[in-house]
Amino acid sequence: MTQASPEFDEAVRAVHRVYGDVVARAQRLADAGDRPALRSLADELARHLLRGRSRIGGHAALRPSDRAALDAAFDRAFPVTDPTDPVDVLDAPFGTASRRALLDALVGRRYAGGEPDRAPLLEAAIAAGDIHRLRLIAVSPVGRVTRETLVAAFDALHAADALDHDTVVRAFIDDRFLGYAVLGLSPTGTGTGGERTGPTAACLPVVRSTLDELTWTLAVEQGAVLDELPRVIRPRGLRFVQWAVTSATDPHVADHLGAADLTAAELAELVTWLEPRSEQDRMRAFELRRPSDDSAALLPVLGIGPAAVLLRLVDEAAGGVAVRDRAAILAAVQAAGPEHTRSLLNLVPSELVSAALGWNRAEVLKRVKHNALAGIAAFGMLPLADGETVLDRYLALREVARRGPKLGTNRRHTHAAAVDVALGHLAQVAGFADAARLEWDCEARVAEASVSAWRVGDYALAVRVNGSEPSIVVDKAGRELKSVPAAVRSAPEYQAARESQERLRDQARRMRAGLVERLVATAGRLEPDELERLLSLPAGAAMLPELLWLDGSDRIGLLSDVDSSEGLTAVHPYLLFDRGLLSHWQAEVVRRRLRQPVKQVFRELYLLTPAERDAGAVSNRFAGHLLHGGRAGALLSGRGWLHHREYDDYQATRRVGALVASVGADVSGFPGHSEMVLRDVRFLAGRVAVPLAEVPPVDLSEVMRDLDLVVSVAGTEPVTDTGSPRAASRAALLAALIEDLGLDRVRVDGVVAVVTGSRATYRVHLNSGSIHVEPAGYLCIVPAGFGERAHQRLFLPFADEDRMTTVILSKVLLLAEDEKITDRSIVEQIESNTRR
Repeated sequence: MTQASPEFDEAVRAVHRVYGDVVARAQRLADAGDRPALRSLADELARHLLRGRSRIGGHAALRPSDRAALDAAFDRAFPVTDPTDPVDVLDAPFGTASRRALLDALVGRRYAGGEPDRAPLLEAAIAAGDIHRLRLIAVSPVGRVTRETLVAAFDALHAADALDHDTVVRAFIDDRFLGYAVLGLSPTGTGTGGERTGPTAACLPVVRSTLDELTWTLAVEQGAVLDELPRVIRPRGLRFVQWAVTSATDPHVADHLGAADLTAAELAELVTWLEPRSEQDRMRAFELRRPSDDSAALLPVLGIGPAAVLLRLVDEAAGGVAVRDRAAILAAVQAAGPEHTRSLLNLVPSELVSAALGWNRAEVLKRVKHNALAGIAAFGMLPLADGETVLDRYLALREVARRGPKLGTNRRHTHAAAVDVALGHLAQVAGFADAARLEWDCEARVAEASVSAWRVGDYALAVRVNGSEPSIVVDKAGRELKSVPAAVRSAPEYQAARESQERLRDQARRMRAGLVERLVATAGRLEPDELERLLSLPAGAAMLPELLWLDGSDRIGLLSDVDSSEGLTAVHPYLLFDRGLLSHWQAEVVRRRLRQPVKQVFRELYLLTPAERDAGAVSNRFAGHLLHGGRAGALLSGRGWLHHREYDDYQATRRVGALVASVGADVSGFPGHSEMVLRDVRFLAGRVAVPLAEVPPVDLSEVMRDLDLVVSVAGTEPVTDTGSPRAASRAALLAALIEDLGLDRVRVDGVVAVVTGSRATYRVHLNSGSIHVEPAGYLCIVPAGFGERAHQRLFLPFADEDRMTTVILSKVLLLAEDEKITDRSIVEQIESNTRR
């Protein structure tokens, strides 16, 4: 435990000596019956408590003995005459324990040590038009009230033209962040920004005028510290800025006042006022106005007026890692001139703008090595160095991207986003219209640079792309060899072939996991020129013809069957389901032995259930599932979900189309490092949950697919849901295989494969893979010895890694030929079960 410093201990003692003095004075004033002086003393105590909290934090609370003495003094001086009258209970300068108990009785709640709420008294006070009661509900020290209730009381008083200066002052002294509710904002982060939650309160004009005077009185006349000033709603007027520039006050207070709202006339007056002043004052004024939107108006008094446009771009670049317009930056630099540009960047450094000019190359490269997000984005903006090609920079960014999956759960997403921004910047440097065209061009160069044929003595080596997987083929005298001879393996040409194979494999992996998966999952579209570029790549030429497309004539088919002249849309299985074509195309894909690069026709499809439709905006499809937090976090992260803090409304969110999918969870600690129990799933437009029936079916299906995978893989309990679309997908695949392979011993019964073997009849669950031998036996088989490798007759019509499907369907195919099983442990179990 850290020991407190002697200075801190003395600060604590000093604060409590002040409290002790207040207690003694309160007792004397109560004995004398001096109620006005006691009211003033209560206000003084409130200021002492606020200042004490800013100095010593939680140690500033009143000690129990001091609070008891104050309770006794104020109860003596302000006795309650009618405990049933809210005004009598609330009208006191200090919230004693006895008054809190009386308020608790009035609002019908049992007081149990917390602060009773004054909110239940508001509706009756508004209906009665009771001005005095409304003021007490807003600012009485007895009990508590939410900011929203307090502002509702303010609006009621304002409507009656009765919102007075003292009421506003008292409320904002008690809660300096009350401005959030007045402005209709919800606090976010630690600053004074906020997210819009409702309209601005009607009382804002009165509140602002009062706060201007209160802020001036506290800061300028009384020397208050920042923690004692109203926040959120900025003060208004040139006097605040001038005082902040010239006063040697607390720098935090000066920053707050120096950012006061100014009218256009006041801003012009500020410029005139600064012209004859010292350079130090002019620089100070510029720094103070930086949080505002008008600091560019002060550039002329700093001698860099032509840099106004550049300053705006610098400020935009500081707003987060996003693609910025390089041409606009260079044009602004040209307009400002090199001298003014350097002066501005000395005042307001910008890594991105400096990178566009090539002024900070060494610093950017160092930051990229440490995975700094802004540094990665700036790396793409750097001009090409002597001897550096666009492909060099592109491949360097791809190497940066390869580090991303090793980072933390949320960090890997922001890292990947920063790489995408850098590619957008590099596209501008290289003269491409967008990052996609840069990527296709560079990938084509990768393919072109990959030598595909070599000779080693009498042997010919070649790299061929079969499907989407490149392989090395060795040929001798026109005959393809089954293995690579040792003489070839030791040759440098073989190593070159391996490197070429790996480059093409990386390209195929990126295209499958990125572009192709995204096209299918979002029913994405390709324009004719985009399709042409992709087909020029070995991976694209291998993958895209295996997918189903929708053309401009509303025709569905393989690439060779549709008209691509107007562009194509990748088919999501929901479209096939909606048109009654899903089973047809599933059978057709198996019949043609098409190996789709990602799951498309056999992709798990999640439809809105009747219960979800009736529930409105909330899905409890996965509610109650217990998950391993680390595994769940990794799976969700890999699918684009962001994790949030333990106490946030939602523990994970993911943007889908125009909406944000969100899932809640009960967690013990940070979600990535603990067990978690899933709650409901919602789709949000801003902060509002959208009815599930209005969510695009493709978006709903993909979100539920993510969560079902998480439940299946990261769940700590067996998944027994017989209606799982994952099992239904395997059932559909098995049905297609039954027809294609003529498996007359196998039939599908819901999500169970019924196998009539020579030795027994088996029921294989297509979700869990468990095997039951009829009538009531259980066949226990270790996957490493049975079903781990795909059965020789099993064809999976997709390239996605789906080990469980391979295991389950391999078991079905093997049990269909159970007379060929030679493993004694399996045979003995079957015989034992059939003898029962």
